[in-house]
Amino acid sequence: MLSVDVSAIVIFLLIWVLVFVLTKLFFNPLRKVMDERKTRLRNNREASSKAIAEYEEIVQEIEENIKSARSAANATREEFEQKALGEKEKILNDVSKECRAQVSEAKTKIDKQMQTLKKELKKESENLAEKIEKKLLDS
Repeated sequence: MLSVDVSAIVIFLLIWVLVFVLTKLFFNPLRKVMDERKTRLRNNREASSKAIAEYEEIVQEIEENIKSARSAANATREEFEQKALGEKEKILNDVSKECRAQVSEAKTKIDKQMQTLKKELKKESENLAEKIEKKLLDS
């Protein structure tokens, strides 16, 4: 038969006291720290995923704003280009009209000068013809 010694009972009681003390002093605080760590990690992961989602949302909003600003700038640039082309055409038409007016004025001046020169040439040719006639008759 098995004899139970007093020392075995004392060792058994000491082990249970040790387990109880270790549980209270070591294992429970360790579990508490590990649970807090898990909670903090979970909270940090949730916060980081929220921050990433907000970041992506902000980036998307910024990209949309940039796109709309670019399209507005392009529309404004095209509008200014159209206005500039209209101004250019207007200026070219004005210059063209002015040039045509100057050309027609120059033509009229040239025609007047040609008429006066023709009259002078006619007079001179008549004078020359008379001189030639006189010389031919005199000879």
